[in-house]
Amino acid sequence: MMTADSLKNWIEKNLFDSMPMSAAVIDSKFNLIAANKVFEEKFGDWQNKKCYEVYKNLESKCPHCNQESVFSEGKTSVFEDISRAKDGKKTCRIRHTIPVKDETGEIPYLIEMTSDVSDTELVRQKYRNLFEHVPCDIKIIDRNFQIIETNQKSRESFGAIEGAFCYEILKNRSSACNDCTALHTFEDGQMHSGRSTVIDKKGKKVELLITTVPYAAKNGDFDLVLEMAVDISHTLELQEELKMTNITMGSLISSSLYGIIAVDENDRITIFNQAAERMLGIKDVDHLKKEDLDTIFPKGFLEMVSASSGPMYLHETKVSSITGDSFPARLTGIRLLAAEEYRGMAFWIHDIRRIKKLEAENLEAERLAAVGQTVAGLAHGIKNVLTGLEGGEYILNSGLQKGDIKRIQKGLEMLNRNTKRVSTFVKEFLNYSKGQEIEADLCDPLEIAKEVVNTYYVKINQLGIKLTTDFQENIGLAALDSEGIHESLSNLLGNAIDACRISENSDELTIILRVSEKENAIVYEVIDNGCGMDYEVKRKVFTTFFTTKGLGGTGLGLLMTKKIIQQHGGKVDFDSILDHGTTFRITLPRERLPKLRQIDIMP
Repeated sequence: MMTADSLKNWIEKNLFDSMPMSAAVIDSKFNLIAANKVFEEKFGDWQNKKCYEVYKNLESKCPHCNQESVFSEGKTSVFEDISRAKDGKKTCRIRHTIPVKDETGEIPYLIEMTSDVSDTELVRQKYRNLFEHVPCDIKIIDRNFQIIETNQKSRESFGAIEGAFCYEILKNRSSACNDCTALHTFEDGQMHSGRSTVIDKKGKKVELLITTVPYAAKNGDFDLVLEMAVDISHTLELQEELKMTNITMGSLISSSLYGIIAVDENDRITIFNQAAERMLGIKDVDHLKKEDLDTIFPKGFLEMVSASSGPMYLHETKVSSITGDSFPARLTGIRLLAAEEYRGMAFWIHDIRRIKKLEAENLEAERLAAVGQTVAGLAHGIKNVLTGLEGGEYILNSGLQKGDIKRIQKGLEMLNRNTKRVSTFVKEFLNYSKGQEIEADLCDPLEIAKEVVNTYYVKINQLGIKLTTDFQENIGLAALDSEGIHESLSNLLGNAIDACRISENSDELTIILRVSEKENAIVYEVIDNGCGMDYEVKRKVFTTFFTTKGLGGTGLGLLMTKKIIQQHGGKVDFDSILDHGTTFRITLPRERLPKLRQIDIMP
């Protein structure tokens, strides 16, 4: 057995080197007198060196030397500092510095034992950084609901509130809340979550989502709770805005006069509003599938929408109800994308049956108005012709009574002239009042204009008028009565020639015939710089058998033009300035053009 003396000898010889921590002896001059193996392994060669040379790689003692205080005060001290190991790496160490006193009480040496806590300190710093910089509000609360510690996010939101009671500083209460998540955690030691409305340092109400957990619990015992809170005020505002948006959109969709249908990415019909149900006669929407839309929409429309990068729009088409009946509609379809990802399709159906009916009624009203104007003009025209006949008859009779041959010849000439006028007048009126349907074929709008130009080209040249054509290229074929459009353009071009012929304009007289297509409508324009029209002429030009050509005109040309264009679903308008010229414009919307005539094919 080891005796006390042998144990003492072993301690004196071996304990210093057997210590699991680095140990060294330092004199009052900071010389390293002795060191154990752990020290040497950690800090390297130490003999004949100062402690600050080994620990800090300095040439003079540390500015804040801890050993000096131990030498002067003679008390054991514990310090924490950063040293440099022999490999050059910084290490965090805990130093226990013990004064060694001699028989006189002097302190010639210090024994310094060092523990390397670099790993522990690193972990502590990491958790401290995590606590401080985590992007949510963190508080540590004791059982009295006193705030012990807060992180940076909490201080930014609520200020320096350590030491205050949470219910006082955050809620202006005098006692803890009954629904407090921290209270529940203290009661059962479990994690709890909930919502809470608190007041920030600016006095503004903030909505928080709170989670509390036991903090530093050992064997189930704890006196602190860690509270984590996330500000959800903006999220709740967005939820409320989204809710109101959904309510608004739902109301707009349900009350829309347009039929609205939506299909999601899984081909499920998610929207089918009341207007769509009413138009299509469908009640059992729950069992409706995307494939059923193929029977409702025109053939191939779904494929067109699915393949398109933008909205597909059919200005006028046929949509079928569940009974198989079709009705005219405007149809729009679009692929729904979110972040370039397919989310489905949406469709809008505009039932235009009422519009088509109103258009037909409007055209009929325009025709009836034209008939009324015709009757009024007819009465006025007949009256003028009768006046001319009565005047001729009077001159003829008076010449017979007096035996005046010249007077008789003059009376006969007046009778013949007015008789021819009656004949011309009646023929044009009969043509106007026939009411026969136009016969539309697929025609080239430009070719009709070119034929009219060829008809009048010689006459225009003889009169010294410059004719210019402005034809837009690539105008598609259209359903037109070529003879009717030819007659209408001829009337307008003839009027332009007459306006130039009687004009007193000293500038070069010109006529422009322009053909273009704008907004899906074919537009003919006849522009001249002739005599123009004053207010009275413009007011009467379409309302009676008014003419500025004297006995050379019947006043039916523009009325015939207006009737023909109305039968094509178009309109005629004009702009005119006295002594500057006139522009007549024919506008033919393609969607209102007449149907193509049926051609019988012999078997």
